[in-house]
Amino acid sequence: MMLSKGIYDRPPKMNYPKEIEFVKKESFLSGIIGDKRPLNAIELSEIFFNIERNYFSVLIMLGFAQVVKDKNLKKHILKGKDVSEKQISLFNKLLMQEELLGTVTVSMEVTDSTLSPFSDKLIFSMINILNSVDISLISHAMSVTMRTDLTAQYSKIIAEVMLYAKETFDIVVERQWMEQPPLVTNRKMLIRNNNN
Repeated sequence: MMLSKGIYDRPPKMNYPKEIEFVKKESFLSGIIGDKRPLNAIELSEIFFNIERNYFSVLIMLGFAQVVKDKNLKKHILKGKDVSEKQISLFNKLLMQEELLGTVTVSMEVTDSTLSPFSDKLIFSMINILNSVDISLISHAMSVTMRTDLTAQYSKIIAEVMLYAKETFDIVVERQWMEQPPLVTNRKMLIRNNNN
């Protein structure tokens, strides 16, 4: 149904294998130096889903930036949108280098409303969660990738998202929007205080 309505984005296609093949060379892992082997099915699917996920992130950040009134918060949200757009561009470029068509956004849009349905605190809690999810999913993609050039790209992306996540965390803490989760008992402190 989504295909018939034009709202489903298909992943790049690959030919169905005609027979089982086994890895014969260590060069299967290469990618930074020398010839790169074609993407395998797992690598291709991870790239596609990272593009899709970042399209959603761009839309969410655009919507958040549109309704947040505080200029500093808006600037930070737009920086997050830029981080996602950069990932989309990078992954699409990787697909194009593999002679695969990059993916384009599905037909979704953000309304023109400037009335926020959420508090700034809730918006930043959501951004905090999205940062964690982004780091987890990129780390997963990196763990199943067998080409060293892709692993290097994922490492750079994780570093950039972690920097943005740290900036988000700093804003949340500075505005006292984050409750401290329960901590385990500090035995060293108990022992030290009990000696006095």
